[in-house]
Amino acid sequence: MCPGYSLGLKVIQLTLANLLHAFSWSLPDDVAAGELSMEEIFGLTTPRKIPLLPIVKTRLPDNLYAEPYDAPCVACMHGCASVGA
Repeated sequence: MCPGYSLGLKVIQLTLANLLHAFSWSLPDDVAAGELSMEEIFGLTTPRKIPLLPIVKTRLPDNLYAEPYDAPCVACMHGCASVGA
C-alpha cells in the first residue's frame, strides 16, 4: 500500500469537514432534492452528467473572515530585512 494513502485520506476528510462546517449548503430554489439527476458520464473521474450548482453561504458574519489590516506580512519579512542594507 502507498505510504501517502493515509495522509491523503486525512487531508481529504479534513478539507471536506472544514467546508461543511464553515458554509451553509442548499439547493437552488427551482430544484427539489428528489429531482436531482444522479446520471454520470463514463471517464477517468466519473463526473456528473448534469453539474450540481449548490447555493453556498458563510455561517459567520463577513467581518470574522476578513484579515486584519495592520498585521505585518510574515512571509516577506525575510526579504524586507535586506532591503536597507
